[in-house]
Amino acid sequence: MDLITDLPHDIALQCLIRVPFNQLHRFRSVCKAWKAEIELPELLRLRKSTNKAQSLIVLSQAHVKPTGNWKCLHVPVYHLVVFEPETGCWSEIPPLPEFSNGLPLFCRIVTVGSNLAVMGGYDPESWECLESVFLFDFLSSTWHRGADMPGGPRSFFGCASDGDRTVFVAGGHDLDKKALKSAWIYNVARDSWSNLPDMAKERDECKVLFHLGKFHVMSGYPTNMQGGFYQSVETFDTSAREWTESNDMFSHTIKSPKFCVEGTNGKMYTCDANDVVVLEDDKWQFLARLPDDMASTPCLLAFDGHLLLIGASKYGEPNGAYTLDLNDRVWTKAHVPMEYTGHIQFGCCLII
Repeated sequence: MDLITDLPHDIALQCLIRVPFNQLHRFRSVCKAWKAEIELPELLRLRKSTNKAQSLIVLSQAHVKPTGNWKCLHVPVYHLVVFEPETGCWSEIPPLPEFSNGLPLFCRIVTVGSNLAVMGGYDPESWECLESVFLFDFLSSTWHRGADMPGGPRSFFGCASDGDRTVFVAGGHDLDKKALKSAWIYNVARDSWSNLPDMAKERDECKVLFHLGKFHVMSGYPTNMQGGFYQSVETFDTSAREWTESNDMFSHTIKSPKFCVEGTNGKMYTCDANDVVVLEDDKWQFLARLPDDMASTPCLLAFDGHLLLIGASKYGEPNGAYTLDLNDRVWTKAHVPMEYTGHIQFGCCLII
């Protein structure tokens, strides 16, 4: 059966790879052949290789009161927001099943394949520590429940993805506030978990990153040193299945970074004081000065040769956004509608 009547298969594919991400679920419903083709991993790879893929920034963001004066709700209610850097469009993802009144507080979000995973957090009504995993498929625009996180309830853990099919979880603390050194892998396609060897150190409130084929767990602190953050990183080699510890990311040019992001060029970036810096030759090098109105706890994300910076001039002010072209190092201010100026808890990037 032809994908499109009287058109060769490769020409029909050229039509499908040009469908905007927010219309894929509609095209998927046209017929069985289109549904099957859109769900094949090869279609996403073809979109990427032909530069037809779209970069999407996904944020867990606090709702803003619909009034003339900017103000977040007294008790923040978080929702999932999508920003399309190429078009400047902002939109919302439908609420999680079971959580129509807001995201679990402090839940982690991470993109994997064509899915967004929302993991753990606290029930905003009961404050129960959750082990839940929810997956939003951008191809079907639907949610489904994944297998719960194993190992007992944990919060303030690190969560990162290889971008393809695997999510890594490490550290955090249990219900007794005991910092954890355990780590797990979640295979989205199989909906199954498997444990990793324990890290050398307990790492509560750690920062994590999947970079150059390895899972990095940065900083964090042990049970007996609340807030006493390590100046080290443990790296898990997925081939050797072992951890190594070093302090290479914490050279004399920077203290423990609050976060790191991997650019599409494979380099690592973070914010240090009023600067954006890049890790080169095991040292953090100056890249660009932050815009003057981005001084308060900025959120930094990477997409398609650019960095996205979201922040405010001071705490409590509405957020603005800038993009930085990594070639010419020039900031461009992005338009942010008032309803999307709330506090950002976490963010990630999806290419679809």
